[in-house]
Amino acid sequence: MDGEVAQLAALVISANHRLTHPEDPMRWFATQRAFARCGSISFDIATKRGENKPARTTMAETPPAWLDQLARSGTKRVRLGFLRQDEKVIPGETIPDRIAAGFAGGGSRWMMTTETDDGRALGWHGAWKVAYPSARDGRIWAVRYTATAAEPQDPGRDIDAAATELRHALAEMSEFAWEREAKAANMRFTSALALLEGAPDPLPVDNPAGPADTLSEPARRLLHAGQRGWVFDNLEVWGKLKLDEAEWRDHARRSEALYDAVTAAVVAAANSGAPKR
Repeated sequence: MDGEVAQLAALVISANHRLTHPEDPMRWFATQRAFARCGSISFDIATKRGENKPARTTMAETPPAWLDQLARSGTKRVRLGFLRQDEKVIPGETIPDRIAAGFAGGGSRWMMTTETDDGRALGWHGAWKVAYPSARDGRIWAVRYTATAAEPQDPGRDIDAAATELRHALAEMSEFAWEREAKAANMRFTSALALLEGAPDPLPVDNPAGPADTLSEPARRLLHAGQRGWVFDNLEVWGKLKLDEAEWRDHARRSEALYDAVTAAVVAAANSGAPKR
């Protein structure tokens, strides 16, 4: 899954867990995988007065400090959401979000909102910069999240609805890959289906303690399956497909359905731990 989306989802899940389980020390939080490539992660609030340029105020210089500030600020829930930027695709000028998602900073515009019970909300967007290119530990990125006034976020689909949609989209893509002997792609889709159903992972990876462990079992399965199914038009996974025009259109249709299903799955899983109003 895209690193920027994975980090936002991790922050949302972690923040809701802190708000609902303040007694949990969350010792895994500061060293989790979503932060592994980042040398710094900071959080600012931007306020605008009149026609002047928005002024930034640093809220926290580290993710743990941000969590502490949320707990003291009256925040009741944190939600993940995104806005598609390809609603009007112009041939030759714009590309679908599912394809743009394969490039740094491309794809849909993701954000998280921190919300109070009286309807106030802040919308947080992240900016990633290669600030430490020589870092020997690989932590080359500096990430700065900036918050501005926003509307409360829609929680998205519920877990069952998102799982049903994802199951169908993965099966459709698996069928397409199987019929064209795209073995690597088919393995990704079948392994994502296995994760969704709670079966043993055909492509096991080391999963150290992290935010996903705080979710319910159905939400955790949904999140892991969505992460595994984040493939779309990745040619490294698909290999050299030889398709005619009709087949390419079919592939695009199925890829689009998968993008809708995967993004909805990530949102549903991440938001499942948010306290209700």
